[in-house]
Amino acid sequence: MSTEIEADVAVVGAGPTGAAVAWRLAAAGMRVVCIEGGTWFDYDQVPSDAAARWRLTQGPLSGNPNLRRGPADYPIEDDGSPIKPMLGNGVGGSSIYWAAHAPRFRPQDFRVFSDDGVADDWPLTYADLEPYFALNERRIGLAWKPGDPLGPDRTGTPLPLPPIGSIGTRVIRTFGDLGWHCWPVDLVVGREATKPDAQRCTHRGPCYIGCPSRRRAGADDAYMRDAVAAGVRLLTDTRVLRLEHDAHARITGAVCADADRRFRVRADRFVLAANGIGTPRLLLASASSTFPDGLANGSGLVGRRLMLHPYAWVDGWFAEPHDMPVGETAGLISLEFGATRSERGFVRGSKLQLSVGAAAPGVHFDAFERDGADPSAHVAGLSISAEDLPEPENRVILSPTRLDDDGIPVPRMIYELSTNTRAILDFGAERAAEALRAAGAVAIEYTPLKAEAGFHLMGTTRMGDDPATSVVDSFGRSHELSNLFIADASTFVTASALNPTATAQALALRTADHIIATRYDKPW
Repeated sequence: MSTEIEADVAVVGAGPTGAAVAWRLAAAGMRVVCIEGGTWFDYDQVPSDAAARWRLTQGPLSGNPNLRRGPADYPIEDDGSPIKPMLGNGVGGSSIYWAAHAPRFRPQDFRVFSDDGVADDWPLTYADLEPYFALNERRIGLAWKPGDPLGPDRTGTPLPLPPIGSIGTRVIRTFGDLGWHCWPVDLVVGREATKPDAQRCTHRGPCYIGCPSRRRAGADDAYMRDAVAAGVRLLTDTRVLRLEHDAHARITGAVCADADRRFRVRADRFVLAANGIGTPRLLLASASSTFPDGLANGSGLVGRRLMLHPYAWVDGWFAEPHDMPVGETAGLISLEFGATRSERGFVRGSKLQLSVGAAAPGVHFDAFERDGADPSAHVAGLSISAEDLPEPENRVILSPTRLDDDGIPVPRMIYELSTNTRAILDFGAERAAEALRAAGAVAIEYTPLKAEAGFHLMGTTRMGDDPATSVVDSFGRSHELSNLFIADASTFVTASALNPTATAQALALRTADHIIATRYDKPW
């Protein structure tokens, strides 16, 4: 390791949060090195033919790294979980594979213990994040509709949402008749969508990786290109093997490897943004004689309290064809059942989301499809996203038996669906079926749990004020290693039922601003 790279800040990961941190720091004039295990995604590799594209999404273009098996992917042992990991390794990270749905967590999502007596409150409030939500939405190019009765007050000018078609109109009317909340999604369409000649999202699905309007929705375009232009040194195809520290509990370097060499990156401050599996894995794999249980793990919580968004699915067959198949992301959500109601027998709740044009995997309406009807024109479904609670036994550990090609233990995902979460899903499925029937569905099919749904990985390095019960503080700074920060969804205290990326990015921007504000302070 004769080669060393030096910077003010080293960022590990160029996904949605790492790219945001790198851009914010570089724009403030700091020297930033961003270390990314993958590289830029080649959107031209995605075929336009639907059948060919579907085959690739079961392998090289899958969101599941165990199926994708790309050069940057490390194995994840997932036999201890009914829900499989879904994450991206490359510039843009999981935002290359996502559905581009980026809502804000609601104010009540930060005070779960105060409101419901379970889990914990966050060490910050919605108001602390509000300006960073707004900043992030300007950067990513967010389309949204003002006035959501269950949403927070918001300022700014939203980009226009795409149309929702006849089935969307029908569902809005049905939810209104039932007296249930229903509102359009917050959808990333990209800043370029404001240009007259740019490809706008039309919701003419299916929504797939590489969709022309999705190319502007990822963090590669929203943040990393500008970060590099601002001076970020981006090291692609580079793996971080371990972090090193000195006798004063300061991180001194990241030992890295690429195809040709091993080398060390030195910096005054280090920011981990490697997702809810990769971040705890690196901390645990960097154990030393001073920190035998892993870095930043004095509380014993590194890797623990893994939270997901378990999904159930209810599909309906509609006799009248839709005028515009919408694809996976559709355009509507309902938070009618998101809050605790004692008579339901569980705490917290779920988000329902409309999906049009494709049934859940393995679901078929044989009696109708035998007649030659195109399912994409007749199927609409509602997914049920449950708010998981932080269970200590749901966790990420290092495999005791398996190493990757660098000799580092691979991560093992241990997760069991709690009784509370199962109850949320079952109740939500009943409500979803009720709504679909009311909207005119003539047949209903249930998917009790979607396996390929581990795309929201939260809670494995949780934040808090007390070092005994948390890993980092409200700015993502480690309680134990003074120049180490974490800026991804692993710091989440609770999970909400809403997609976490926008909240994780807002936190990351806040962490970056804290680093900028203290840039001339000794980080120890």
